[in-house]
Amino acid sequence: MSVKYFERSFVINAEIQGSQQTIPTGDIRDSVPVLFIDSSIELEKVIREWSKLEWLAVDTEFERRTSFYAKLALVQIYDGQKIYLIDPFEVDCPRELKKVFESPDVIKIFHSSKEDLEVLYTAWDCRIQGLFDTQVANSFLTAEISLGYAKITEIVTGIFVDKQETTSDWVKRPLGEKQLDYAAKDVLYLPEIYQVLKRQITSKSYYPYFQAECEEFTQQAIERIENFADYRDAKDVWRLNGKDLSLFQVLFEWRELTARADDRTRNHIIKEPELVQLAEVKPNSVEQIKQLLHLHPRSIRLYANKWISIIDKWQQVEQTELIPVLNPRDVTGLKKVIDQISKIVDRVADEQKIAKTLLFSKRLIRKLAFSTATKSKMPTQWNGWRKNLLAKALKIEELI
Repeated sequence: MSVKYFERSFVINAEIQGSQQTIPTGDIRDSVPVLFIDSSIELEKVIREWSKLEWLAVDTEFERRTSFYAKLALVQIYDGQKIYLIDPFEVDCPRELKKVFESPDVIKIFHSSKEDLEVLYTAWDCRIQGLFDTQVANSFLTAEISLGYAKITEIVTGIFVDKQETTSDWVKRPLGEKQLDYAAKDVLYLPEIYQVLKRQITSKSYYPYFQAECEEFTQQAIERIENFADYRDAKDVWRLNGKDLSLFQVLFEWRELTARADDRTRNHIIKEPELVQLAEVKPNSVEQIKQLLHLHPRSIRLYANKWISIIDKWQQVEQTELIPVLNPRDVTGLKKVIDQISKIVDRVADEQKIAKTLLFSKRLIRKLAFSTATKSKMPTQWNGWRKNLLAKALKIEELI
């Protein structure tokens, strides 16, 4: 069958009248049917009504241990009447569902959406609009940055959610009953959490910043997939002189391309400190690579000859030296700049009633301080609503 009803369903009894959705709580939460869908025809029948709704609760399950691209394994959607568990191995994203996902008029409720946004983009080419991330909303409201779904569900509803199936094999078919129950519960409580958080956050002065953060999440998810990492941000890259850095840049860009072409994580190909070592030593044989680097035999088997070829070609042409990357420990006055920026972040966060760590984490403050102290490129996070809030204050202090 293309659609399967599961006994002992726990879906919420919610009524939809036109575009109005009600979110019952407490004892009523006992009778929502859960449907497993592995047919586009069955899915298309229900999508037509979704464009009229105020919200949809959405979650995904995926596999991403050694692959560059996450493998979408399940999409869960709760529309207030039924929970739909969609099998992406059997169902391509219908055009009408893509329209709903990309419509800002239908709120898509997620919790901790970063990886969900990535996998829906890479697997289904969906750029989610109208995002309401309950983890982000809670961060603005409580200053607790990474509260998990189980904990926020317990706080809002008083219900304990068992997360033991989080790391189970979501690619293997058929999925087990425990997995299906787990997947359904991952969207079951989202509407109630959304209702509570929305009521609180819409009255806050920082509500526009929350909206901007959700909008930026989608763009950032796409950029993480589409944009190459910057070789200057690599670990230990400061060890290289200008000439060796030019080789490292070639090796680093090869790894970026290979990660995508072979669908392997960057570190499963070769880690950055080992790339630095390749650029320093410039080995000319597989045996030399084996002696130098503590690499997995599979990486050596697959890529060692390619590294040797890249190094050989690089050595045959005259190279322009690149500007070396400074070690933060060698930057004069860096601590002073970090302290200055920290004070400004503290002040702006207090003025806007936003948690300092939400506005700019310690790690980002260090990156921004390094960029300003060395007059180098600004961190990629220096954009959007955060930049708009902080830029003026930093310019006044002549820090940027």
